[in-house]
Amino acid sequence: MLQASSQQPSKTPISETHVLKMLSRGAPINEILNELCNFLDIRSPGVIPTVLLPHRDGMRLRLVAGPKVPEIWNEAFDGLKVPSYSSFQAAASREDPVPVADMKSDPSFAASWDLFSSQGVRAAWSVPILSGANKILGTMILFYPTAYRPTKGDLALIEQVIHIAAIAIECHRSEEELREFSRRLYQSQDDERRRIARELHDSTGQKIAVLGMKLSNVESAIPRVAPNDNGIISECTSLTKSIADEIRTLSYLLHPPLLDECGLNTAIHWYVDGINQRKGLHVDVEIPQNLRRLSEDAELAIFRIVQASLTNVHLHSKAREATVKIEQTLDGVMVEVRDDGQGIPEGVLNHSSQTKSVGVGITGMRERAEELGGCLEIETSSNGTKVKARIPNSNFREVA
Repeated sequence: MLQASSQQPSKTPISETHVLKMLSRGAPINEILNELCNFLDIRSPGVIPTVLLPHRDGMRLRLVAGPKVPEIWNEAFDGLKVPSYSSFQAAASREDPVPVADMKSDPSFAASWDLFSSQGVRAAWSVPILSGANKILGTMILFYPTAYRPTKGDLALIEQVIHIAAIAIECHRSEEELREFSRRLYQSQDDERRRIARELHDSTGQKIAVLGMKLSNVESAIPRVAPNDNGIISECTSLTKSIADEIRTLSYLLHPPLLDECGLNTAIHWYVDGINQRKGLHVDVEIPQNLRRLSEDAELAIFRIVQASLTNVHLHSKAREATVKIEQTLDGVMVEVRDDGQGIPEGVLNHSSQTKSVGVGITGMRERAEELGGCLEIETSSNGTKVKARIPNSNFREVA
């Protein structure tokens, strides 16, 4: 039975602080909501707390948290309709719990009555979780072994838990929206880079090539007319070739065609070869020849992670040596870029999104990895920096 015990007054602020710390650290939403359920469980032995969030249709629910929920209940929760949906919406405006005193008679639970009752459940209370704008975010259903009406103390405790749950859910939704916006932004950037690269290569590059050929023709004809002007034409021809090379390089950096045509291995070797032609930094590449092809998005993301990492090495680390290593594991692909530079200054990793002069691309690298279901870790010291990205095997291309 749910009780607001006066013997444990310290539990509430400690639990609330702990949950808010989890929220600030970016803990997954199910972990935060499970922690809130655990808190109710500690204060109310016998109750089975659950948190359900709506599917996109707004009419069905999915179980997100409920550490005490028996495994055999999982199927019963799948696609569960919002209990007494009209009264549930009305309760949202009243901010009152919706009683389901007789679960057997409620259409939402009738089909699963035998399953619930086999675990000693006789009644339930459904409490809406509301946003700051009084919109339904989800519901907390408390299952009881006996017919029981929560006391004022119980309701105050539930209200506190619901308030924290609402904060966590709204933060989670905001993060999801931000992640989706970021995904679309990167997609837009990549599409625009591909378009500009194609335009530079197919249009501007071709015009420069034609200009070079015309200058060569002029250079061949000039000695018969004005030998003293031959040097100027030669300089123009050389400058035109240099411009053509730079346009071709810029086009490849915007979107390397080798990535689409030949795969990640060839594209990264091409990129590193360009770096190694400059003075000051030498980069080694360790990629197995039999590396499986990944999805187009995954290969592009990995290339951008390597590109951003080596850009940071070149601009900030003062390193002499760097290594790019990609290997296939049982779980997917591991990407590692390490250098022997001076390391990343303290605080930059935590504030890279606000930092302009150092740590270019750190936030973008992390977001690209997370969009693929992976993660990115950075280890840094005065002896160098190591960037590690893990990409799950769900991003491998299907074998034809």
